[in-house]
Amino acid sequence: MHIGKMLGLALIMLGMSGCASFTKDEVAPVSLPSMANFANKPNVYVDFAFYQGEPKSTTAVEVPQARDMLRPQLQKVLTDSGLFGRVTLDEFQKQPGDYSLRLKVYNHPPSGGQLVMAFISGLTFTIIPTLGTDQYTMSLESLDSQGQALSTGTNHDGVNTWMGIWFIPMMAYTPKEAVTDTFTRQVNALLKQMVDSKNLKYSALDAGVPRA
Repeated sequence: MHIGKMLGLALIMLGMSGCASFTKDEVAPVSLPSMANFANKPNVYVDFAFYQGEPKSTTAVEVPQARDMLRPQLQKVLTDSGLFGRVTLDEFQKQPGDYSLRLKVYNHPPSGGQLVMAFISGLTFTIIPTLGTDQYTMSLESLDSQGQALSTGTNHDGVNTWMGIWFIPMMAYTPKEAVTDTFTRQVNALLKQMVDSKNLKYSALDAGVPRA
């Protein structure tokens, strides 16, 4: 069989294969402290950016599409946390006195070796399963209303996606669900780290938040 037809058939079979995504769970779920007793909570503007590439690399490329897909979930996580008064992700809605959070997510696949495995899986009509891993490094920096840094934190997690005919029964484990779960746990963990910070500057974020 001509190599071109063989590759074409392999791609068709790959498209018919199953796909299942699972979180790596490197960041454990956390319980955020309750701020229900505090009437005066800080209002925040969140500057959110999503990059493809290694963290802090000059070659990392911003991916607005991925950012926009995750913005609703970020808004929900921040609102549900109960840590803030007004929360906005729109810079034009930022008001004087608002504090700022800079959230950056870097998606960096581990290596090109997995592309080889995907190729082999395609040639074997996905009988040999292939694994793809998306790694996510997240950083959160808080700044006061004057732009002075108060705290910083980072964490790392990932999502494994298996492809192959063996995973057709597990296709309910979608990449979207896995990424949303991982993203939520990472954001909450950084929020808790920010609140639990023993840096005295953090107490300036809100006079109602007790000092550690």
